Amino acid sequence: MTGFFMTKYDFSEFDFSAGYKLLEDGFEANRADQIPFVQQCHEFNMHHMGYNARTFYADPEQFVYGALKTAKDFGFDTPDLCWDAYNVEAEAIGCKLVTFDDLTPAIDNTTPLVTSEKDLARLKPVDLNAGRIPFAMDVSSLFRQVTGVEPSLVYCAPFSLASHVMTFEELVLQMRDNPAYVHKVMTYLTDEVLAPYINEFCRRFPKVTVVPGSDAVASLPFISMEMLEEFALGYIERLRSLTDNKTIVDNWWGDSYVEDVEPFWELKLRANPNYLKVQDPDLYRVGAQKAKDFATARDLPVMFGVSNNLLMQGPEEEIEKRIHEYLEISEPGGRNLLYLCNFSAQTPPEFVRASVAAIQKYRQGERPWSGQHSSGSPEAKNYEKIAKKEAAVPVAADSSKISTLSEDQENLLDEIFDSVVDGLDEETLDGVNRALSQNIPLNTVLDGALIAAMEEVGEMFSQGSIFVPEMLLSARAMKGGLEILRPHLTKTNAKPKGLVMLATVQGDVHDIGKNLVGMMLEGAGYTVCDLGVNITADEMLEKARELKPDVIGLSALLTTTMPQMSKIIKAFKQAQEPFPIIVGGAPLTQEFADQIGADGYGADAPEAVNLVHQLAAKGGNWKQRA
Repeated sequence: MTGFFMTKYDFSEFDFSAGYKLLEDGFEANRADQIPFVQQCHEFNMHHMGYNARTFYADPEQFVYGALKTAKDFGFDTPDLCWDAYNVEAEAIGCKLVTFDDLTPAIDNTTPLVTSEKDLARLKPVDLNAGRIPFAMDVSSLFRQVTGVEPSLVYCAPFSLASHVMTFEELVLQMRDNPAYVHKVMTYLTDEVLAPYINEFCRRFPKVTVVPGSDAVASLPFISMEMLEEFALGYIERLRSLTDNKTIVDNWWGDSYVEDVEPFWELKLRANPNYLKVQDPDLYRVGAQKAKDFATARDLPVMFGVSNNLLMQGPEEEIEKRIHEYLEISEPGGRNLLYLCNFSAQTPPEFVRASVAAIQKYRQGERPWSGQHSSGSPEAKNYEKIAKKEAAVPVAADSSKISTLSEDQENLLDEIFDSVVDGLDEETLDGVNRALSQNIPLNTVLDGALIAAMEEVGEMFSQGSIFVPEMLLSARAMKGGLEILRPHLTKTNAKPKGLVMLATVQGDVHDIGKNLVGMMLEGAGYTVCDLGVNITADEMLEKARELKPDVIGLSALLTTTMPQMSKIIKAFKQAQEPFPIIVGGAPLTQEFADQIGADGYGADAPEAVNLVHQLAAKGGNWKQRA
């Protein structure tokens, strides 16, 4: 589409020229006496306007009008033109897009697009008329037409796109097992999907100088620094070379997961040489002043991002304090920008207005929190993290059996333990088979080697010495050993420690964390029933009544799907089915879990397993629980 007939909406009421001037003068240069701000809010726009999500993310006029009208209604400096950035390219090459009435669309990769080199060979260069690529182009054209401002395409970076076409779990495992195959996938996505798409956009909009990409999946601790540099950064740099260096990626997070953050920031600057962006919760933990000093020493602008959870949960005073602290620290020397990380469909409008009001108060010189900085303090180190963990329920060892083992047998158990910790599949399988041939008791192999190894892995992750990929590799090795033991355990009528039912809630098709929790629970001796993704409250209730699990675990990766957890918990309470329910997922906090009445919050997979130990130890007859 090259033009629009304005038949549905009147765009004449909008004028954001002052906001764009402030953005240019305050961030790109040092010509402003006020700090500009931007916000991510496409989901909030949809909700505020009362639009159906199926049309909002497909109708360019509705999308642009919703962005402009919401920005005007709430007093934003400029509108947010970002759509669901992670989905467009994946859908265009054949991934399944799931749509909803009131939620952002999502890629469903439960049946991955690429599972082998044969699948990859069948894929063709991207068709620029496929999927919603025309929607993205038309949104951009209309936006330029009604505002006079050159738009900016938001694309899905190579690594995150690969996680869609392969699944994250398979991508990570193949990076070790078959890195050459992964490089072929990444090269295809970079050269034949992203570069043609971005170059066509820049041809249509020749004044565009920066094209930002989204790559949150390549953040710590999802992958390690080494993986990030080889498989994420390497292809961002390749993409930059193919797009006249216009493409950047600025949204990696995980700054607080490394002891020395500066090498991580140096990698960030290779993906985005234009400015340093750090956002909560990492910014609050690491310290805004540290980030400002790093950027200033390199003569770079800085962008500070305020916590999504704070913006969604408040209170208003804390929102104002955080915003004022970041504005005050970033202000000296100019060239700064405040980023309100995400107003979702669930963000209370009063907190959105409070955020804008806090910025305006600061601009007007009303600064009651001046000098009161808490980011980077010792207390900030655990911001948005689980409180101190309770000790895990210990596994009772059968000392009489252990004491009868020979030194060689004990050494063999140590070998199995080390193989699982190191994520070595063949060595683990070989060790378990040798243990069986030497008649080492099954429970000794299970508890003393496999389970003990995964407990060690969980502790290492909690301490930050390993990341998610190492956990996945260890879990796979453990699962292989468990599969060898399982038939023998069945013959002895060995009882599992309990039954755990897992699901990703309705509207969410992400399963990285859920799958990892499931593998670790199996390794810890539990039977796991994984219902999958996009599961409704009614489906959960029906299956719980059938299975009578000892614990139910709910997962969500999207802020828009977090309220589905509350719906499920309310449904169970109304039905008087008091099964204990724990929750987890990247955007969740302990405060949110308490707010919705969950029985526990797992900040990570090891903590989720620990919670299950604690709840299962209390007994499983939940029907008669007081």
